[in-house]
Amino acid sequence: MPRLFVAINLPHELAVDLLRTLPVHDGIRPALPGQLHLTLRFLGQRDEALAARVALGLRTVRASAMTLQVDGVGRFRSGRGAVLWAGLSISAPLAQLVDAIDRVLENEGIGAEARRFWPHLTLARCRPGVPDTFLRDWLSRHGALTMPPWRVDRFALVESFLKPDGARHAERETYPLATQPLVSPDC
Repeated sequence: MPRLFVAINLPHELAVDLLRTLPVHDGIRPALPGQLHLTLRFLGQRDEALAARVALGLRTVRASAMTLQVDGVGRFRSGRGAVLWAGLSISAPLAQLVDAIDRVLENEGIGAEARRFWPHLTLARCRPGVPDTFLRDWLSRHGALTMPPWRVDRFALVESFLKPDGARHAERETYPLATQPLVSPDC
């Protein structure tokens, strides 16, 4: 069964620049530049028939192209270490895209996400042995990080392959976003 998520991939140069901010330590495993993405919705393992229906349903999503921008960094802590991330500014077009994707998934019987959508990019995973002071130093140096904005004109249905050295991602299908702002039907 494929392990799936819906995402926006980052331009390679931006991914490389973001990953260059990371501290270097044996216990920190950075994401690969070509794998850095904004998860719009994680679907988990789904049978192939449902995956095909989701892929078709996502073709019906109507949303506008948008500009995204990195807005700060942070970390999630867990018993297994920590995750270092870069935040993204939320915008109306991004929220509308997520809502449209959620409607398609609900039509396919995939329930709503339990947590509120919070846009971020997972930059690295840290083992528990990484010193907290090391991570706090990175957070203080890059807490207000911004990067040049980039234009997003598509999103993708992505399959994740779990490997011993980390996940590998492959786009199953990409979906264009409208280059002109969409007009609300109530206008």
